[in-house]
Amino acid sequence: MTDGRRVVVTGMGAVSAAGPGVAAFWESCLEGRTALRPGRFAAARRGPTPVGEFPVPLPVDCERAAAFVEMAASEAVEQAAPGPAGLARGTGVVLGTCLGGALEVFDWLDAMRTATDAGMSPVFPPTGGLGSTAWNLADRHALDGPVVSLSSACTSGLAAIAHAAETIRRGEADCMLAGGVDALSEFVVSGFGLIGALTSTRVRPFDRRRDGLALGEGAGLLVLEESRQAASRGATILAEIAGCGSAGDAHHMRGPSPEGDGLARAMAAALRDSGLGPGSVEFIATHGTGTVQNDRMEARAIRRRFGDAAARIPVSSIKPIVGHTLGAAGTLAAILCIKVMTEGRIPPILDCEEPEAGVEIDLVRGKARCGPVRCALTIASGFAGHNAAILLVAP
Repeated sequence: MTDGRRVVVTGMGAVSAAGPGVAAFWESCLEGRTALRPGRFAAARRGPTPVGEFPVPLPVDCERAAAFVEMAASEAVEQAAPGPAGLARGTGVVLGTCLGGALEVFDWLDAMRTATDAGMSPVFPPTGGLGSTAWNLADRHALDGPVVSLSSACTSGLAAIAHAAETIRRGEADCMLAGGVDALSEFVVSGFGLIGALTSTRVRPFDRRRDGLALGEGAGLLVLEESRQAASRGATILAEIAGCGSAGDAHHMRGPSPEGDGLARAMAAALRDSGLGPGSVEFIATHGTGTVQNDRMEARAIRRRFGDAAARIPVSSIKPIVGHTLGAAGTLAAILCIKVMTEGRIPPILDCEEPEAGVEIDLVRGKARCGPVRCALTIASGFAGHNAAILLVAP
């Protein structure tokens, strides 16, 4: 860390099946109102499955991931730096995604081949894809700092936050726009259906009857700033990124390590990075997908990391509300943590009615809990054994 540089959050933006904006996302979570609906995609092997589609129609020629990023970015930037000036020069971008606009690149390649076969000159470069989605965002908002695209499966959103925070800590930038995005497609839904990961009923994290996840789409973006810069310009500080951690399972391409070794080490790394002890954590936003293996692993990892205190740390999950938004999931969960700290209310886990036997963690069920939260942890896991954790504290 350079000269004790601390990283704070001054803006948030969200797009989800609950609608555009952080307010719509937060209210749906708080009220336990699911945005999952029967979708236009048929999941292989399981038939129709609920999905979390963005409910507002987009222009036919609009690339969905890029549109989600732009909506979330505009909200985050407006909160952090209202007015025409926007964010300061030197601000960078880190965007995490599983697929992002990659599928649109495939469409572009098909169009290029068609044009070439017809004797026409193809247009280059494409407007979709991981790198160009981040570049277009930087270009639109005149952000001339570091621009990075990354993909680490379903931890991509948290990895983007961690990378941006470290960039600021090292003094390579004073402000970064960071988060994750993914859009639904037949390819994604069919792929998860083929491996039997999707529910055909409801998403029930940690419930003994859970049978799979529901996919969603959207974006979550945070404006991160060096704390002294934020204070000098009078910005409202929403939270501090106190610690970041990651670890691999080295276990299986799809399945998590059963005992949660990697996730427990990621949480330990985030705590170590923050300098805080396990007793500081007052809320955990779990990955909570609703699959049998993931939820069981998460509960065990939390117990490994926090011991008997795990039974006293409230935990929740956003997946029954907006679905598993892949690369955006971690950032949306981080936004949930910040809202929990600023509002003093913890949303319940929807449809967790009969907790699995042996799950010795404090599941928030039934209705929201009230009470101050000063330190929150969000965790995520993904294919290929990715695990990530971000620790946030109230200003």
